[in-house]
Amino acid sequence: MKTRLLVFALSLLVFAVHPAQAQVPIGQFGKNLVNWRDKEAKFYESYHFDVWHTFDLNDPVQKEHFRQVIDTLEGSYAWMSGQNIFNHNIKKRIPILLFNTHSEMESNPLVGGFMPEGIGAFVESDRTRMVIKADFSKPLGQAVIVHELVHEFQFDMMNKGGLANRLTGQLQVPNGYIEGFAEYVASLYAPHTRDDIRRLSERISASNPKSLPTWYSLRSDAVNGYTMWKMVFEFIEEKYDRRSALDFGTRGLQNPRLGELIYDLSRGALGNPDANSEPFDQQARDYWANRFELDRIKRPKPYQETPNFKGRSLTPPSHPYPLMSPALSPDGDSIAAFTIQKNGVSLVRFQIPPEMSYISKGVRDSAAKDKSKPAPKNRKAIRNLTPQLPPYPWEYLVVQGFETWPFNGSDVSWSATGDMLAFFARNGRDHTLFVIKAEDGKILHRIELGLDQAFSPSFGRDGKKIYFSAAKDVTRDLYVVNLDSGDQPGVQNLTNDSVFDTAPAVSPDGTKLVYVSFDGDYQHLFMLDLTTGKKEQLTFGRFNDNSPSWSDDGEIIVYTSDEQDQIWNLYTMDLASRTVSQWTNFFGEVATPIFARGSSSTVYYAVFRDDDQYRDQIYPNYEIFEAQLLAPIRRTTSANYNESTKFSFNSRKDLFRFELDSNQLFNPTKPPNRWKLSTGQVNFGGSAWGAYGYGYAAWSNMLETKTYFFQFISSGGALRVYDMAYLNQEKRLNYSVRGYNYKLPIYYMFYNPTEGAPRQWVLRNTLMNESGVQFDLSYPRNKFSRLEVFSRLRYRNNQVFGLNEEIINLFADQLTPGDIGLYRLLTGANGTSLSFGGAYVRDTVLFSQNTQGPFHGSAFRAQAEFAPPAGKFLKGFSSALFDGRIYRHIGSSMLLAGRATLSASSRASGDFILMGGSNMLRGQVYGSLVGNQIAYASGEFRFPLVNAIVLPGNMAIGPLRGLIFADVGIAKFTGEKLPTQRAKSYGMGIQFLPFSIFWSRDNGSWKKSFYLTYNW
Repeated sequence: MKTRLLVFALSLLVFAVHPAQAQVPIGQFGKNLVNWRDKEAKFYESYHFDVWHTFDLNDPVQKEHFRQVIDTLEGSYAWMSGQNIFNHNIKKRIPILLFNTHSEMESNPLVGGFMPEGIGAFVESDRTRMVIKADFSKPLGQAVIVHELVHEFQFDMMNKGGLANRLTGQLQVPNGYIEGFAEYVASLYAPHTRDDIRRLSERISASNPKSLPTWYSLRSDAVNGYTMWKMVFEFIEEKYDRRSALDFGTRGLQNPRLGELIYDLSRGALGNPDANSEPFDQQARDYWANRFELDRIKRPKPYQETPNFKGRSLTPPSHPYPLMSPALSPDGDSIAAFTIQKNGVSLVRFQIPPEMSYISKGVRDSAAKDKSKPAPKNRKAIRNLTPQLPPYPWEYLVVQGFETWPFNGSDVSWSATGDMLAFFARNGRDHTLFVIKAEDGKILHRIELGLDQAFSPSFGRDGKKIYFSAAKDVTRDLYVVNLDSGDQPGVQNLTNDSVFDTAPAVSPDGTKLVYVSFDGDYQHLFMLDLTTGKKEQLTFGRFNDNSPSWSDDGEIIVYTSDEQDQIWNLYTMDLASRTVSQWTNFFGEVATPIFARGSSSTVYYAVFRDDDQYRDQIYPNYEIFEAQLLAPIRRTTSANYNESTKFSFNSRKDLFRFELDSNQLFNPTKPPNRWKLSTGQVNFGGSAWGAYGYGYAAWSNMLETKTYFFQFISSGGALRVYDMAYLNQEKRLNYSVRGYNYKLPIYYMFYNPTEGAPRQWVLRNTLMNESGVQFDLSYPRNKFSRLEVFSRLRYRNNQVFGLNEEIINLFADQLTPGDIGLYRLLTGANGTSLSFGGAYVRDTVLFSQNTQGPFHGSAFRAQAEFAPPAGKFLKGFSSALFDGRIYRHIGSSMLLAGRATLSASSRASGDFILMGGSNMLRGQVYGSLVGNQIAYASGEFRFPLVNAIVLPGNMAIGPLRGLIFADVGIAKFTGEKLPTQRAKSYGMGIQFLPFSIFWSRDNGSWKKSFYLTYNW
């Protein structure tokens, strides 16, 4: 029997996917993949790529955007496949999954239900599928596509790197080497003009030798590979030449001895850093120090007074976290901004501190002795206006730099009436507009706009309209929504063009918008007359502008620009004369400036510093500062000098234009499935008990929307499992069909890794034989709740050896109520039934590493099933289940956890629940309570004990956590005059998951139990 148990143990994972219906589905919760728009996939073939997409190619704007994507793919392929880069052709066609928006990409089964907005694309290495979303600006979109195409070449070359590569796995080099080289190559073909897309991190690290990684850190993937490894390639290019950097990036794909490559490419000058990294590290530090360190030291700091400005910090001194997107209250006394609080990214407000002047000792002593004045109230420096934990009322707040790519404009707006704040948050399909009370954070409006990736809200002057930037499919425009229009307010497109429009700011008189839009590869300031619809470009040149805001008199615009050194700094424009003034020349970046109330010479802004200080720590951080403008660094007049707006020239990119195949446009091809075995394993063998075999396989189409599963186990004549299912996720309404045949000892279905088989006599002596067909529908309302409907036709024949009614009558006093009830339940379920059922499932549980499992939230499953009787042919039964969990955190690492389960069924269903052991009723024997009508409740207090225990040799184990628990359970059988089974347990435990030791109180003494399990 050992062989059979081994076979079964090896197959536990497979059973977890499609369990047999011998037990009630306790704990089957989970969040949902939601296909919000049910778009039909389309298909296009270019020279080297097969493209599955969701574009409407009858729309001229979408058609041109699609053409540009294909143009970038084909152009960069031709460039990097030649001697310029890889000197390598990919023989197979490359599959591309192209989605219009982030929410469309996130809802694809290949992605899996949730993807941070900071991820714009990826290459899945198994089938080398490239997944791209198209809702970027054109320059950034090109850079993202080229970066991912580099990965296609890298994976193809590594797969062809010889037998050793295939035997030992693909990635023999650090992941940072892969990502850094992709970033480096992308910067050669499609360089991005903006400083805040990874270039800021590179510059800040390069300016301080202590921030630069050593070769050991690079090799061990202990740093951000996108920036730090890219700097290695840039260093090699500058020290030697570009060909050397490219050779280092390509040769390492088939020869993972990177130190030796460095040695050869540098002809020994950099040494072999794998053997001795000091020569390489020292020369790299010298190079970057010469380029950036002195420049950083010489530049002014935002807290200084210079001839150009007088600065001071507005950040509360007790606050160590970044502060982003400041918004000023109409009275000029308070600032709202985004930062980190105990619930994650939050919107907070705080008062602007007064300027401090010197107070003499005499005045201080006199004030201390004056008892007539009441002691000042101890008020929090920062008030959190959004203390809610996700997912309700939102999954996360939309904040550039925290949850999304750096974009344009501010992420919060304060109404001129002073009582409201507006921002976007992820809720449901995409970004939802929220309006809250500025005083206490109460939600006033929640508006789903029906658009994609909405950003940068800006209140109109009457507090009734909100302007913002959003995309419809791939076209980003400026919109306005009226808050007085009821529950479904209308949304008006204001710019309605094919340019990437962002960051609107309303003039004080409400007649104009200043905003950011693209002029070639650069983004500049534009003006929109809200009365006439006329658009006017305000800034011109080979640089970028961002985040405009108005002075209260409507005469001056304050904004950021990277005109000097490609670093965002503070600028103003006098609209009457078009005079542009630069006020700061910081090494870090300036973001989202706003004028003080009634002033055109005082500005509040966020700034990135590499020398922020909290207590004794000095670290990089975003803070909010004030600048009193004194004299500009320089002044110019904004005018169009017809400079080229193309950032760089690449002959392959700029001299060739890829056109779409008109035949495919007029005669579109149905997307092929391209089935492939995505996972599988088959094993056969023999033993003294006979032949055995087991295996599983899954076939899926290219989009992972259709999947076939198959699994089998066979051993002798007593163990046979065949299970096949088909899952379709093409639409929001998912469905699956399953057919199965099981013949096995029924206790296999309840095998516990810690305790083995349940100590229940009937289960140990029952052979289960079941065949069935099952059909399931699942409709997700959102990511957190769904409706399930199912039907199953099944035949059961449970054979209980050594027990029948005659033996029960003779030896009733020697059998437990559980033995008698379970025997009658199993044998009473024999026969055929056709059932129909439904379930409502909700799961909002958050997980945390700090708690080693659930952290906060709740989950429940409410299910009912009914089988109508039909004479001798179909048995009738009914069943109902409620299973719920709730978690409430206390701080960051403690929580209270509770669960309750209620289940009842008629005898003919054959469903039952076991209690005892690691999951229900800790300390009780596994299987000691059994029934088809049960009630169970449990409560726990989980808390940390020791973060880590350090052992000799710098080895550590941990964390160790403790818990206090109380369990109670009741079980009985329907229609049986048997005693109700009751049990309870309480005690404490220590966990080093998955290992747990529990001490439970039993008959006046403490009982110790060891379990291998995770927290429910």
